[in-house]
Amino acid sequence: MALAVAMTQPVKAETFTSAEFLKWKLSSQKSYFRTSIGMAGLIIGQSNKEHARCVEKWYFKRERDAADFILETMRRFPSYHPRGVILAVLEKQCGKFSYGKN
Repeated sequence: MALAVAMTQPVKAETFTSAEFLKWKLSSQKSYFRTSIGMAGLIIGQSNKEHARCVEKWYFKRERDAADFILETMRRFPSYHPRGVILAVLEKQCGKFSYGKN
């Protein structure tokens, strides 16, 4: 019954933006970066180990500068989702993530 009532209410569609992300504490932002980029490296490594090494080296060998660069990019593009900004930055640093496409 409760589920039926909940399902009839309109769902408010919201998108998480970089502007909202930039309001987080710096420690939370950096944790989000480490988690997102670490997972990206694992996924990328399934298709291209050299590409994964580039991503991990770029971020984890110079984490402070890399995080600052991502944050600055988010400030320039506040309406984009943080994951989209992270992906764009990683592709700028290490090349496109297009595997198996013609």
